[in-house]
Amino acid sequence: MSERSDTARDGHAARFNPGGIVYGVLAVATVIAAESTRRETFPKLLWASLLTLVLYWLAHAYAHHWGSHLQRPGDWSLAEIGRSAAHEASILLGAVGPVAALLLVWALGASREAAVTAVLWTAGSEIVGLELVAGLVRHARVRDLAVQVLMGLSMGLGLLAVRVLLH
Repeated sequence: MSERSDTARDGHAARFNPGGIVYGVLAVATVIAAESTRRETFPKLLWASLLTLVLYWLAHAYAHHWGSHLQRPGDWSLAEIGRSAAHEASILLGAVGPVAALLLVWALGASREAAVTAVLWTAGSEIVGLELVAGLVRHARVRDLAVQVLMGLSMGLGLLAVRVLLH
């Protein structure tokens, strides 16, 4: 079967996955929240975050591909795997804010504790901002918008809770 018909049968694989942005934010911020600021260096924080992010992205891409493959059996192709990886690439996009915050604080010569704080605030703000934008784009009612923003705040507070519990 042609690649075009594969995409038509499994069209969702090629579409942008906005939900992945939240996963990217949470993956990087959780790693940084869990890292010990007394022992870890900036390079270790950065590399651990990037490695976790890439593994998380590949795991999501593989799971998406595997799930699609179970629904429509056939030979696996590199094109299908590529579409699954592209579908989940928004995970990488979501991590840009927290990683940029880490790099900025490092470049400014601040402490690792300040970097962790900046990353957590950036991640929490990004999630709340995403919820707010999503609600506004959908023209959500005020009550629905409030619920979405509260969900974002809950995730941001969850990141802070990881930090508090582990340190």
